[in-house]
Amino acid sequence: MQQLRFFRKPEAITGALHDHLVMLDIQKGKYFSLNPVAARIWELLGKPHTIAELCNSLVEEYDVAPDQCQQEVEEHLSEMKNLELILQV
Repeated sequence: MQQLRFFRKPEAITGALHDHLVMLDIQKGKYFSLNPVAARIWELLGKPHTIAELCNSLVEEYDVAPDQCQQEVEEHLSEMKNLELILQV
């Protein structure tokens, strides 16, 4: 069984503002601000990744337990999907 992969929508415009990433969804005219970890997830989603692949990278880079990372990444991806900022491939 193939695992779902997630990819960011190319229509969103991003830029750095202090230690946060600010995004603009042109189609909806909405702004979003991402903290450094969420910004790192967004950066990784420049290429399709599974949740496991995202968590492997984040566990290596941040002080987070694998189980907690998976739960938080799933929640974050769900929210980004609901906001139509990412795609499942």
